[in-house]
Amino acid sequence: MKKFLIATAISFGLLSCTSNEESIIAVDVLLIPSEEMYAQSLQLNSLIHKNNPVTIKLDKNHVPHITLLQCFINENNLPAVKNALNGLFKTIDTEMLKAESLFYYEEKDESFAMIRLKKTPALMQIHKKSIELLKPYIVENGTEQSFVPNPDGSAISESTLAYVPVFVEKYSYDNFDPHISLGVADVSLLDSLSTHVFKPISFKAKSVGLYQLGDHGTAQQQLWTSK
Repeated sequence: MKKFLIATAISFGLLSCTSNEESIIAVDVLLIPSEEMYAQSLQLNSLIHKNNPVTIKLDKNHVPHITLLQCFINENNLPAVKNALNGLFKTIDTEMLKAESLFYYEEKDESFAMIRLKKTPALMQIHKKSIELLKPYIVENGTEQSFVPNPDGSAISESTLAYVPVFVEKYSYDNFDPHISLGVADVSLLDSLSTHVFKPISFKAKSVGLYQLGDHGTAQQQLWTSK
């Protein structure tokens, strides 16, 4: 009986340690665009997806967005991160954003496409502020398990795994490139979309959001929103 109690205590201790282990998640601090810009993003992506069914499909679980920051955080710090983001939207809620162009590599047969935004002072300010607010919580040791799994069970791409931990170092500040990702398609189609479908418009952000990332930088699981 004594041996049984000792074994049970040891087992419980191990289980307790396991349950207290910190889980690392990949997150995206982002802007949700206005309804008009959101609808245009869905329209362009739908046409791109028809041309290439294996590229990203934007929908309610893969929302069109403008990334401000991607990073890894401890899931245990999620309440503190949400609290830190409170009030961030006020820095941009009245500011106009500008969708300038449909960007893709015209010299290729097939290219990734995105709606490129003008790098306005207000957009740069909220980008820098996002990094400042989350810097105390950023960690670097995320893994494939940090992301929302792919529905088909395939592995998270190496490019995604490599991109997130260096976002602040390589893709921020002067290198920040605000955009809405649309997917990969034949350049001949993208030429047509750029001429006949894309509309360069001014718009406002609808909200700031915190999402758990999926593969290819998709914003999949909403963790917090300013509205």
